[in-house]
Amino acid sequence: MDKLPFTVYDFFAYLSSGSVLVATLDYVFGDKWVLKEHVPPAFALVMLILSYVCGHAIASVSAPLLEELFVGRALKKPVRTLMGETGPRFFRVLFRGYYRSLPAETRGRVGAQAKARNFAGVGESLFLHAYALVTRDVKLQERLDQFRNLYGFARNMSLSFLASAVVLAIGTHASGTPSTYLWSALAALLGVTLFYRYLKFFRQYSYQLFLTYAELDVAEKTAAGGAL
Repeated sequence: MDKLPFTVYDFFAYLSSGSVLVATLDYVFGDKWVLKEHVPPAFALVMLILSYVCGHAIASVSAPLLEELFVGRALKKPVRTLMGETGPRFFRVLFRGYYRSLPAETRGRVGAQAKARNFAGVGESLFLHAYALVTRDVKLQERLDQFRNLYGFARNMSLSFLASAVVLAIGTHASGTPSTYLWSALAALLGVTLFYRYLKFFRQYSYQLFLTYAELDVAEKTAAGGAL
């Protein structure tokens, strides 16, 4: 085989997040294979595949739950906050760095670019308009892909650790061994920390896009009719 069937993103965003949850379920409800010195190769392969599948399941839940529902509706996405929109005061205090907008001059240049190209959309439509233009640069596309992979990894791992915290808490309550509440608390802490990392890279993705869009050559004409 010339290429591995798994990409780096597959490993970090899917396999890692799936492994965390599968290992937690095994520790709480299974035979604690994660603590054993020797694991049968066939069983290890099954666990690897299960972790990968579980990682995809986590990703399919984390996108609508964390990104669309919580960030999109409660916090507001970076395509809006970077252009000066704000969220509820409680969230502005809790996620202060997330709500830092672009400098006024840069926002003005983004608006001037859109106006010069006869585009009046805002939010997601402005993002898609800008994305279609700036990603003509292959190097920038690769850089944006790196940010997307980073925020996807952090988002999936955040949900995986938060789910593991719940599983550990349920298992601890059922078994009556309070000492494992510490593991639940640690998993919750990691989940929250990775959520902050997700917000950082999610914001940086749109930040890089708008910075590049703001500096495009507005004097450049298209071949058809000389329109921008």
